Amino acid sequence: MSEPTKKLPEHLGPYRIIEEVGVGGLGRVFRAIDERTGTTVAVKVLHDKYISNRKFLGIFHRELLIMAGMHHKHIVGYLDGHFEPPNCYIVTEFIEGWSGHHFLKQVGRVPPLVALSIIIDMMKGIDHLHLHDTIHSDLSASNILIDRSGRVMVTDFGLSCQMEVEDYKNYMIGTPGYYSPEHISEAAICPQTDIYCAGLILYEMIAGRKAVPASTDRSKILHAMKRISFERLHVNDKMMNKMLVKLLKQCLHYNASSRLQTAEHLMFGCYEILQRFNIRYARHAIKKFLVDKNVVKGPFSGNDQEIYFGAGE
Repeated sequence: MSEPTKKLPEHLGPYRIIEEVGVGGLGRVFRAIDERTGTTVAVKVLHDKYISNRKFLGIFHRELLIMAGMHHKHIVGYLDGHFEPPNCYIVTEFIEGWSGHHFLKQVGRVPPLVALSIIIDMMKGIDHLHLHDTIHSDLSASNILIDRSGRVMVTDFGLSCQMEVEDYKNYMIGTPGYYSPEHISEAAICPQTDIYCAGLILYEMIAGRKAVPASTDRSKILHAMKRISFERLHVNDKMMNKMLVKLLKQCLHYNASSRLQTAEHLMFGCYEILQRFNIRYARHAIKKFLVDKNVVKGPFSGNDQEIYFGAGE
């Protein structure tokens, strides 16, 4: 017998709740109207079961503080927050688009040049976090958003940690299918943890399957991490395939010290491949793909770029 649907709150402060649009481990997300301005916003609310739990209240409060301090076009914009248990919520801009998870379910595999363009936008947001001594720690397809213009944003900072202060050492955190070696070992979470998870997302977009299966069994995950197959990419241009495999191996090395060390380095690696195959405007590549897949209305008047080059059957 299925659980009864939870009743939606009618209001949270000045925000009139319209509908639930997402559920995560920490809370529920609603589309709402700010009745003071008429603006559509997203409101994240802590799960009822955590309202009296000091640990989860602390995690939620930390997420609120991190979001309030981050302002970047590739990070979902913070608007407001309220932390007076049991009334705790975070208000952000509402993104008309998709999470990366739902985007992949809708479009299937993503052409390599489009996938690289998505990673560039994503890593711009992650680079901003790292420059502010913060590690996302839970980068996954569900925690990026793609809007209808092709802009990519990072969201969900519930597990984010401050460098040199928190490292989640000896804790198994994160999202199955998007664990790094640090997530499941005694090693500390570090900026290169986000690089590894970005590599997992890039692999999944191009191959249409996860590099490491979604599991919570440590031994199975470690076994899969050490045996990632790069033959599943289905990239039919030899030069492109060689460059992609090199980049992915630099992201997905088991040892953090052997990976690309910064988000900027990963961005440069993506740009190098895009330039080699004549993609000059990464955002236009994403938007053209959205139009071609009929998930946004066309026609698209951007420049003519061959975004499908190298995409296998």
